[in-house]
Amino acid sequence: MKLSELTLPKNRWKLWGTLASLSAFPAMATDLYLPGFPAVAHQFSVSTYEVQLTLSSFFYGMAAGQLLWGATSDRLGRKLPTILGISLFIIGSIACAFAPNLWFLIIARFIQALGGAAAMTIVRAIVRDLYSGEEMARTMSAVMSIFMAAPILAPSLGALILQYGQWNWIFIVLAIFGVLAILNFAQMPETLPREQRQRNGVGDVIRVYGSILRTSEFNFAVLQASAASLMLFSYVSLIPSVLMVEFGATPAQFGIFFGVNALSLVAGAQINRRILKRLKVHEALRNFVIFQAIMAVVLFTLAHTFPVIWVILPMLMLTIGANTSIGGNSATMAMAPFKSSAAQASALVGVIQGLSGASIAAIAAVLPGQPLEKMTTMMLVIAAVANTVLFIRERKLKLQA
Repeated sequence: MKLSELTLPKNRWKLWGTLASLSAFPAMATDLYLPGFPAVAHQFSVSTYEVQLTLSSFFYGMAAGQLLWGATSDRLGRKLPTILGISLFIIGSIACAFAPNLWFLIIARFIQALGGAAAMTIVRAIVRDLYSGEEMARTMSAVMSIFMAAPILAPSLGALILQYGQWNWIFIVLAIFGVLAILNFAQMPETLPREQRQRNGVGDVIRVYGSILRTSEFNFAVLQASAASLMLFSYVSLIPSVLMVEFGATPAQFGIFFGVNALSLVAGAQINRRILKRLKVHEALRNFVIFQAIMAVVLFTLAHTFPVIWVILPMLMLTIGANTSIGGNSATMAMAPFKSSAAQASALVGVIQGLSGASIAAIAAVLPGQPLEKMTTMMLVIAAVANTVLFIRERKLKLQA
C-alpha cells in the first residue's frame, strides 16, 4: 500500500484498525492483568494494594519510554522505532511471566511499558502526519472507539485465562499480542518522509521539547489531557478492589462489569465524532469536561449515601464515558501546532499523562478508606481541577480578544 492510499475511504478502516491495535498496548497490558491482582497477591504473599505498585511502575515506564521514542521517531521515522519498541515489550512480557517475586515483576513491568510506549506515542504522530484540524480529531476518535475493544474484552479474557491457568499466562498472551502487532504493522508504509525528519542532536532535541512546553495552547491542552488520565487511572487502579473486595465479585464477574463500563468509552468516542461535525475541537472539549464534572458530583453523592453496585455502575459509565473524548480532543489541540515535531509533542502529552496516571495509582495505594469512597472522592477532585483549568483558559482567551 502506498502512503497516498492510506486516507482513501476504502483503506481507512484498515488504517484505523492498525492504529487502534498499536494504541491498545497500554489497555491490554493493564486491563488484561487486572483480574489477576488477587492471584498475584496470594502467590507472593502481599496485599492487593502492594500489587498496585506494578501499575505504578508500568505507568512510569510508559512516561520514560515516550520521551525516548518520541525523539527517536521524529529522527528515524515511524516504522523502525515502533518495531523496536514492541520487541522490547515482548521481552518485558516474557520476563513478567517468569517473575519469581513482586519486585522482579515491578521491574519487568517497567521494561514492558518502556517498549510498549513506542506504539502509543507513534500512533498519535502518524495521525498528525496524515491529518489536521477537525479531521485529525475525528480520526483520533475513530481510532479510540476501535481500540476500546481492548478494555471491553481484556478483563473478560484475563478472567478466562485465570479460570484455566495461572496469572503468568496473561503475560504470555501479551507477548503473543506483541508479535501479531509487529506482523500487522510491518505491512504499513512509512508516514514521515525523510525530508521532514529531524536531524538534531541531543541538545537540539531537548530544546525542541522546551519549545513545545513553552507553547501556551499546548500547556492548556496537556493539562486537560492529564486530568482525563488522572480520572481514568484513579478508576482503573481501584476498580479491582471496589468490585472484587468491597462488592465481592468473582474474576469472571469483574471482567463483565469492567467490560460493560468500557462500552461507555466507545459510545463517548462515537458521540464526539458526530459532535465534531458541528463544533470546533475546543467547543466539544468544553462540553465533555463540564458533563464529566456533573456526573462526578452525582457519583460521589450516591457512593457516600447509597453504595449499591447496580446504582454505582451506571454512574461510573457516564463519568468515565467522557474520557476518550476529552483525551482525544486535548491531544489534537496539543499536537496541532507541531507538524515537524509531532512525535515529540505526542511524547510530552503521553509523558505527562503517564506520570499523572502513575502518581494517582501510587496515591490510591496508600490513601486510607474504603475503595469506593477513595475512588469517587478522587474522581470528584480531579473533575474540579479540570473545570478550573477550563475556566482559566477561557477567561484568558476573553481577555485577549
